[in-house]
Amino acid sequence: MARDEIAKRYASAIYNIAKSSDSINEVREVLNIFMENYEEEEEFRKILEDPLKKFPEKEKFLEKSFDHFTKESLGIVKYIVRKQRLSLVGDIKEYFLKLYYEENNKLPITAIFAKELSEEQRELLIEKLEKKYGKKIVLNLEVDKEIIGGGILKIGNEVINGSIKNQIEEIGRAVQQECRD
Repeated sequence: MARDEIAKRYASAIYNIAKSSDSINEVREVLNIFMENYEEEEEFRKILEDPLKKFPEKEKFLEKSFDHFTKESLGIVKYIVRKQRLSLVGDIKEYFLKLYYEENNKLPITAIFAKELSEEQRELLIEKLEKKYGKKIVLNLEVDKEIIGGGILKIGNEVINGSIKNQIEEIGRAVQQECRD
């Protein structure tokens, strides 16, 4: 079975467990922290991937690392480790969020601008996007000074690039094309 399919099955099962125990937000948080620790902390990753460590030893480590979460949320993390699906944590989290957003009529959008938006600009952007897409917008704002001005919106696989940098590059390509012709 392909990695993608396995991650989708795990995410679906985890989502159903979280939903039935009314702990979707906590499970979402534990998956975020678990993924971040696994991807960013070498020591964390080494302990969990060590083939010489038995599961009870890894389990104790997880209990200490996630002691502020409920037994159910911790159980999900333990299950992923026990089934040796650590490399799928990022994908599982991604599919979990996708299920959550679909069920709650939400649309995650990443917006990149040359400078920080004011609260008023942020609210106006969200309002316009909600009107356009007919969903509650979950907006992730990023700043990238290299785009000079304007902005870039990432909506799923779609990218809307309205940055000045992109417009300058398009003009440059058009001029180069004209010169060749």
